[in-house]
Amino acid sequence: MRTSVCNFVPILIGAVAGSAMTASGQEIRYALFRLPPLNPDDPASAPYALNGPGQLCGSAVSSSRDIHAAIWEFDRALDLGAIGGDNSEALGINDLGEAVGWTGRGPSDGRAFLWQNNQMIDLGTLGGQFSAGYGVNNLTQIVGWAGNAIGSSDAFLWENGEMRALPSLVEGRPHSARAINEHGQIVGDAWPESSEVAVIWEDGQVFQLPHLGDSPSIALAINDNGQAVGQSWMSGKTHAAAWVNRQVFDLHRAGLGKHSSAWGINNLGHVVGWVGEQPISTRAFLWTQATGMQTLDPMVPPRLREDWTLTFARDINDAGQIATQGVIRGRPLTLYAFLLSPVSPSMEMTAPAPGAAGVANTITVSSVTPGARVTFLYSRHGGGTPIPGCDLQQNALQLDSPTIIGSAIADSNGVASITRSVPLLARGQTILFQAVVQNECAITQLVVHEFE
Repeated sequence: MRTSVCNFVPILIGAVAGSAMTASGQEIRYALFRLPPLNPDDPASAPYALNGPGQLCGSAVSSSRDIHAAIWEFDRALDLGAIGGDNSEALGINDLGEAVGWTGRGPSDGRAFLWQNNQMIDLGTLGGQFSAGYGVNNLTQIVGWAGNAIGSSDAFLWENGEMRALPSLVEGRPHSARAINEHGQIVGDAWPESSEVAVIWEDGQVFQLPHLGDSPSIALAINDNGQAVGQSWMSGKTHAAAWVNRQVFDLHRAGLGKHSSAWGINNLGHVVGWVGEQPISTRAFLWTQATGMQTLDPMVPPRLREDWTLTFARDINDAGQIATQGVIRGRPLTLYAFLLSPVSPSMEMTAPAPGAAGVANTITVSSVTPGARVTFLYSRHGGGTPIPGCDLQQNALQLDSPTIIGSAIADSNGVASITRSVPLLARGQTILFQAVVQNECAITQLVVHEFE
């Protein structure tokens, strides 16, 4: 097998669409939504997968203080419960809202499940005591791993009510399936000897994927173009890796940390994962062909960036939404689940002028549809707020709990302005501003201003 090591992937889909820039040349920014907890008194939660419509699945502390599988839409959470024990986790979700994972006493002592029609279905095992579902496609084909009758474990494919073992590289040696695409291609890992290797199952056969340097490697996700991502060891360090046409490519970027791992890839070839010094100082990243590996923290609203650190990016859909988890300053051991949703500003806002407290200030918005009503808003905190009547994947505000300043009608040149007095108490304070034309789902860029 041919091995290629380079800093970019020239044959990944998305040479044009892969740019982390909007059509106007601005860097992509995100509205960031903290997913609601199952237990407000213990908000720890982790998202593991994201589907096309924007639903997420993962796990969270439940009201009974057990760990339960959960499905989120950005503003509500559903507790999937557990069977055969007190705990569960959802590890994969398809566009139908069907989720898979494990349920029982723990991940090594649980049973694979399918959440379908509002009920949890036990998928059984391959003759052993445990199983777990990792991925599911829109045909409800499920992959994972399960204990077998000889005390080892096998990768499995479950479909039409039946679980069957997938071929192994070496008979009797353990292997695991991690993801499946819409064409039935499956990726995962196998242990032919003393270390794991990334593998792909195609047309009923298993093939070992090449590694970057050292032998340990694992494939964790695959898109519908057959492009897979995961991690491979390179000079004693884990590097985020991509496999295209059974060639391996290094996605790691020097200077961001010693280690990295890729967890998700969409059909545009955009990749997400973590980079840093696992497990104490990792950062979520986005990789595109145009930009390479970039951490996500600088791409969220500024005030929020001061309070939160995004540590892992778990999955990305074709709309560019990203399932992430992060920690709050001063509470590094509690993980929180987030959804990042891309924004597309089409109007331009000026900073308040003259920019001083105690006097009247004017804010102007240009590139507006003539005659459109522009609503001006502000907040002290960045985050995410849906625009009423607009799909979250179309656009969202980057303000948390915004306050309306007022509104104005754009003139024939597409310009709207508003003037308001700013109290002296605002001196030295940083305020975030944004404007929206609600019936067009159009927004301005985020303006961050500290009043003199």
